Amino acid sequence: MLFSYIFLECSFMGNLPVALALCLIPFLLGWLAARAYYKISELHASVASLTSSNASLSTDLTELRVKQTQLEAELEAKNAQLYKVKDSLMMAESERNALREQLAGGGKPTTITFAGTKYKSNDLKIVEGIGPKIADLLMKAGINSWKKLSETTPEKLKEILEGGGPHFNIHDPSTWPAQAGLADKSNWDALKKLQDELTGGKV
Repeated sequence: MLFSYIFLECSFMGNLPVALALCLIPFLLGWLAARAYYKISELHASVASLTSSNASLSTDLTELRVKQTQLEAELEAKNAQLYKVKDSLMMAESERNALREQLAGGGKPTTITFAGTKYKSNDLKIVEGIGPKIADLLMKAGINSWKKLSETTPEKLKEILEGGGPHFNIHDPSTWPAQAGLADKSNWDALKKLQDELTGGKV
């Protein structure tokens, strides 16, 4: 009403441009207000949409973190299983190599530890009274295993020692075949007990 009254007054006074300007201002202000309200509504809708998207992303992120934790636990369990399988494989390979060594040694281990000393299979020096030089002498005579030594009579061994020279005559081979027989049968407890009773191969 106020603007209409002003418009009429201005018209009567012959100031038409002012009257038109006064009439247009309310419409411009109303349009600007409506546009601002529309923009604010759009912003509110955008904020609501972004909030919803953020909530959805937060939920997805939480689910992904839970899934990551599950996968990490499964990976750790798989690694533990893998380590066990590797350990079992290493043990199996060790057993296989030991069996190969036994087969190569005629079913006996290629090395044994006896009385705190490591010997190769058929090492004649395991016999009390036999040292490196006597072992070489016996090997040259064809006695190259515990079994062959166990089957050789003390008399024959004495002949071999005498053939090696005067410095071998002091040795007594009377118990060597028995010791070698126990070694050949892997009867280590009996061999240890017998050797504990010997001095230089003699009772």
